[in-house]
Amino acid sequence: MVKIKDICKSYPFLNELDAEVLSTFSERIILNNYEIGQNVFDNKVSCIGFSFILEGRLRVYKLGDDGKEITLYRLGKGDNCFNTILCALTDTDEVSFAEVEENALIAVLPMDLFKKYLLNNNSFLKYIFKNLYNKFENVVEGLQKVTFDSIENRIIDYFKTTMANNNGSKIIYTTHEKIAADIGSSREVVSRSLKSLEKRGILELGRGKIKIKNWIY
Repeated sequence: MVKIKDICKSYPFLNELDAEVLSTFSERIILNNYEIGQNVFDNKVSCIGFSFILEGRLRVYKLGDDGKEITLYRLGKGDNCFNTILCALTDTDEVSFAEVEENALIAVLPMDLFKKYLLNNNSFLKYIFKNLYNKFENVVEGLQKVTFDSIENRIIDYFKTTMANNNGSKIIYTTHEKIAADIGSSREVVSRSLKSLEKRGILELGRGKIKIKNWIY
């Protein structure tokens, strides 16, 4: 069982709240476990409350008009899904989703408590604007790559980032479709580029995984 003091370690702005308020939070916070592949937030779930991500990693994405996924950014421990903020401020739904990439533990604070104690709290606002700015930079960086980088360079950058996040492992468990969603391309274009890299001996394609063989970048 997670205690409120453990949540405060990842979200320090909570430490400025009165002990009585934190006690109320502790009584009403709901803990949820999510496994890899599950969808966590969508336009209906996001308005339930404010989410404290205590473990794991989530991928936030939108669906294009053609039904294809477009990755926006990722969330980890100490982050927050901005659907919550949008719902609290505008009482409207946001059509974006979050998929679990690493098993996650998320604590949800009911929306009434969030609005009453956090929405106008200065420390919380500083946290949320800093966090939002970092995610905005990620989105802008992604758009710059789509605009100026070749498909091959974007795929190579994807592999570099993925390997770094997995302790340098050269076996990457993913699909062509997921890579396309992350780099802002189509599965067909990604598949052609991957096959070209395979022919040059740089990688080996497998079912649901890609093995980096001769890394020269």
